[in-house]
Amino acid sequence: MRNTQNITIGLLVVTAVILGAMLLSAYTTTHNAAYADTPVKGGDYILGTGAWTDKTDVVYVIDVATRRLVVYYANINNNAVDLVTTLDLEQEFTR
Repeated sequence: MRNTQNITIGLLVVTAVILGAMLLSAYTTTHNAAYADTPVKGGDYILGTGAWTDKTDVVYVIDVATRRLVVYYANINNNAVDLVTTLDLEQEFTR
């Protein structure tokens, strides 16, 4: 009976050490980069994401019917989605 208690306590200690190491590594790692995602097409719209700066991500929306590109970003200061720019793709590609 004493042997099984020692094994159980040993396994619990090892588990606590592993979980503690994982928790410590989660708090010491500061590199959280955003990467571009695969575009998604739904109806007449194509959506894609990208990075504007190190801390700001944007959403690209292409309206296929009107051939326009609209870029939005999440503004955390006022909890809104703000418009960055709108481009006429036909005009941009004929330059």
